[in-house]
Amino acid sequence: MTYFTFIHHPIASLAFISLILAFISLWIHRAPWLWGSFLAISFIFAFIGKLIDLKIFVALALLGGAHLTLTGKIKGNLRLIVIAIAFLISIALLGHFFPGFHNWAIGKNLQISPKAYPYSLYLNFDKPFIGFFPLAISIPLLSRMHLRTVALKTIALTLLGVIVLTVLALYLHLVEIDLKLPHISAIWLIANLFFVVIPEEAFFRGFLQRELNEYLNTKWSGTFSVIAISLLFALLHFTFVHDLSHLSLTFIASLIYGGVYQATRSIESSIFCHYFFNVVHFFCFTYPALK
Repeated sequence: MTYFTFIHHPIASLAFISLILAFISLWIHRAPWLWGSFLAISFIFAFIGKLIDLKIFVALALLGGAHLTLTGKIKGNLRLIVIAIAFLISIALLGHFFPGFHNWAIGKNLQISPKAYPYSLYLNFDKPFIGFFPLAISIPLLSRMHLRTVALKTIALTLLGVIVLTVLALYLHLVEIDLKLPHISAIWLIANLFFVVIPEEAFFRGFLQRELNEYLNTKWSGTFSVIAISLLFALLHFTFVHDLSHLSLTFIASLIYGGVYQATRSIESSIFCHYFFNVVHFFCFTYPALK
């Protein structure tokens, strides 16, 4: 992979840049006309660049409609049905099962660490929407008023979580210390934040964990929702990772992300925690994992 790939494919590059700007706009001014404009531009470039075809709008219309419906006062079984619709469509997008998306392979079978499995880097156009619609429509975003209080708690919990995960990963021999600066670092940092971490945290924590917690509404619903969503998070990883040690670490990582979200009630906190761990893993340890 070389960065000339983006120069040689300007239309596809502009499609993803516009999608990133749509995400960023949510924290600048969360207005439908603004993020909707960036989305429309992204769709036009993606269609011209043959990253998508018209079939995708069936899934996106249903997913966006479901999340919009959930902002209303519907309760009980009807709410569960709408949540189930949003969940199933999101899982199809997460697993790249929904037709019409043609994700961009930036680099295949890259050797990031000497003793690691090969790594392939994709820019996915389907997965980001599992988190984009909840962020745009329903998830509360952090205000500047509460930034300092939340930031201190987030940093403390994140550092503790990263220490726990690092010790466990080394103990289970899933990684070794491997300080490096891979040639794909710049694009990886952008892709991992906008197309992996933000969508996953918005979907698993901001949507599913929050809905489960509010639906149960008991003394222990917060703890139960963190554990239940972490089991789901690990189970979904089982589709491409069949090692119990990896899955155990994935489950514990999700407990930490979910715990940070539950403690701060801030989606930005779990995004920061998840991304910080991924960055430490990428630059300091075997990536993606020891053979």
